[in-house]
Amino acid sequence: MLDNSKDFLVSVLSSQTGNLADTITQLTQKYVRLWWQTPASFPLFFKNYSTTEQKKIEKEISHVVEKFFAYMEQYLAREDVNEIDFNEPIDQAKVYLKKMSDLTGIHLNPTFVNGFIRSTQLFIDRVNTFDPSMAPENIYQALRNIWTTNTLQNYMNLETGCSQSMFAYSMIYPYTDNVMDDVSIPQTGKIRFSENLKCRLEGKPYPRDCTETEKKLDTLVSLIEEQYPRVEFPDVFQSLLGIYNAQAKSLIQQGQDVSPYVIDVLGISFEKGGTSVLADGYLVKGCLDESQQDYCFALGTFLQLADDIQDILMDKKNNHMTLFSQVAGKYPLDDIANKLFHYISLIVENTLENPSRQDLKKLLHKSFYFHIMEAVGKNRELYSNQYIKKLEAHFPFRFSFLKKMRKRLRKLHLKQEQRDANLRLDIISSGLLALTARVYE
Repeated sequence: MLDNSKDFLVSVLSSQTGNLADTITQLTQKYVRLWWQTPASFPLFFKNYSTTEQKKIEKEISHVVEKFFAYMEQYLAREDVNEIDFNEPIDQAKVYLKKMSDLTGIHLNPTFVNGFIRSTQLFIDRVNTFDPSMAPENIYQALRNIWTTNTLQNYMNLETGCSQSMFAYSMIYPYTDNVMDDVSIPQTGKIRFSENLKCRLEGKPYPRDCTETEKKLDTLVSLIEEQYPRVEFPDVFQSLLGIYNAQAKSLIQQGQDVSPYVIDVLGISFEKGGTSVLADGYLVKGCLDESQQDYCFALGTFLQLADDIQDILMDKKNNHMTLFSQVAGKYPLDDIANKLFHYISLIVENTLENPSRQDLKKLLHKSFYFHIMEAVGKNRELYSNQYIKKLEAHFPFRFSFLKKMRKRLRKLHLKQEQRDANLRLDIISSGLLALTARVYE
């Protein structure tokens, strides 16, 4: 947490968000109101699973996963693993994903799957060219944003891929986070870093004495400017400044343990999540109509909450104020989880009204439900035993099985790290699981 938060915000916030500033304020208020209007009752789910059905699915999934992992381990054991063609393991991954999606009931369009994998490959190729030394966890963080933009491309009926602007925006995340999270950098250094980034996003040059990280950020912003010239696409850069401002405001949620009546935890979280995906939308298409702005922002608010429900214990440990961490351990989180189920249902129903998008609506609805369930199962001690038992009956497999799956995947991940193999396989394999049951978190 930076000291003197108000002084910090006055120093670093941008005033050049144009008309988009009002849009962001209105959308934040709209979805904060929707959250408080959302019921906390136990939701209706797509299907009930008996323990017998769950065990059968678990057995089939175990067979599929073990077969795929065995193949991956054999592949990684090859001496020429960094030199050979990747088409073979990627084809195996596609088969694996198809079987996993069938077993979990999340049926993915083959065209989208192919585009997703192609986009992932292209992104990692660009990372290896741009910054070969980037840590795997940072690449995975950036890649998660690429997958969000791929979903938006599907929503906008665009070809799934990875443009240079999508690449650049996704890469900005880990660079800025690393600086702001570095305890060795003094507050004055972080303020200067933020002010320099703000100026660059506003179209001004970095100072001559900028750091190596800032030189990389300068290049990334230039990539966006090449695809979207500022004069022709002002909203693109206003959206980038919108998420920049929201992230600056979110710093006051870090390192504090204060009353939620003092800090607008929900409003800050929604602005941060909403503007993040709003910027994704602009970088995908260049310009958005009102319905597309609404959809992107709404999706972003949910994804922010989805991240927060995954990271409750870590946020609590680090004194990061979120909707979940501020009450975790004081009360069971049953009702808040219920509200999150209802909240994403309302978003999907209200923002995807076009009959031609029913396939996407069903996919998002079910996959997001599974995401919340998995997060609850991951931190089951924060919920009542009765709630866990009731919720688990609507999940394809038991939460205990999901825990075993995570350990198995991490074991494969460690083996690959020990071999220092090409990163592409690890990210693709973990990403495939993330698409189905989000077991790699």
